[in-house]
Amino acid sequence: MNVELSSEANDFVRELVVTGRFASEQEAVSEAIGLLKSRERLRAEVAEGFHQLESGEWFDGDAVFEDVHREIDAIEANSLGN
Repeated sequence: MNVELSSEANDFVRELVVTGRFASEQEAVSEAIGLLKSRERLRAEVAEGFHQLESGEWFDGDAVFEDVHREIDAIEANSLGN
């Protein structure tokens, strides 16, 4: 697949490589896709949560937020590790 980025997106990706944040443009775009996949999984989980709530199923709010914070921390740690 070939994708043409806007000049603003292209400049942003290049700057990430130039500053050493990523070794290549491909690495930067791969990271972006990984983050998008994570966001879509989280979106699906939220939709499922709303469905469960509407059906009368619910969970302790504190436990849910602890899980969400752990997931966000894991995503951020993985993102910063590159």
